[in-house]
Amino acid sequence: MKFSLNRILLIIFFVFNVTSLSAKQGYHVGDTAPGFTLTSLDNKSYSLKQLRQQGHVLLVFWAADCVYCYAHIKLFKKAQQQYGKKLIIAAINIGGEYRPEIEEYVKDNDIHYLVLVDRLKNLDVGEMYHVIGTPTIVLVSPQGKVLYYGHRMPKLEKWLR
Repeated sequence: MKFSLNRILLIIFFVFNVTSLSAKQGYHVGDTAPGFTLTSLDNKSYSLKQLRQQGHVLLVFWAADCVYCYAHIKLFKKAQQQYGKKLIIAAINIGGEYRPEIEEYVKDNDIHYLVLVDRLKNLDVGEMYHVIGTPTIVLVSPQGKVLYYGHRMPKLEKWLR
């Protein structure tokens, strides 16, 4: 049986679309956020459960070479200042960078929110949250529910007053 190039391309297109439609992409608002424990730059362990006890948690999945992640840093700093202890920002590096690279990035960008650097475990957490690109931003309520899942800074005033 001979296949024309058009027929082959049509089959590839069909398979790709069916596969991508059936894949679960991201978490949805209302889902329970998967728990995790990761290590910070200061070698302390933090669990999502522990962070939620302090308030809402903004999980930021990022990579050092992501220009969109870099562009969000000012927004994260502003949110941290505006909401204080009501909001914990936890930046989870999934770019595969090693600790010295992350330390340099944090210093160069004057970042003072929580940065989690458990290199391989961070990738596992990214997979649990179905992260397919950076930045991926997830807002988790103190009760553990996903309030926002997306690639832009959410309008925090909707949940934090």
